[in-house]
Amino acid sequence: MDTNLCVIRLNDGERVSGTLRNVLDTPDMTTIGPFAVSKERPTELHYHDFDEYWLFTEGMTTVTLRTADGQTNSYRIGPGDLVVTPKSVEHGHIPDNIVKGVQWVSVIAHNARRGHLHR
Repeated sequence: MDTNLCVIRLNDGERVSGTLRNVLDTPDMTTIGPFAVSKERPTELHYHDFDEYWLFTEGMTTVTLRTADGQTNSYRIGPGDLVVTPKSVEHGHIPDNIVKGVQWVSVIAHNARRGHLHR
């Protein structure tokens, strides 16, 4: 997985690529909800057994993505940016101050582990 495909700059007209779409499971829009993260409590690097989506609406943050083979990239993220993390792609972020947005996940398989997983 090329982590560059996981960052979609919606305000620049970008959309989820066909390559990324082909690895994603069906989104579960019943899981959508707001988030707010402060620089004092950044989101640690973790992964899931399901896909996760973050749509940023306020603030700036640095998102780090790491694939299972260790490829690591960091991105400056702000309002209008969508970060899509397929299952097993590690992700976390460190806000400049407070960052807000909405998040949701894909349909979770019955055998999937829940919560933040760490390598």
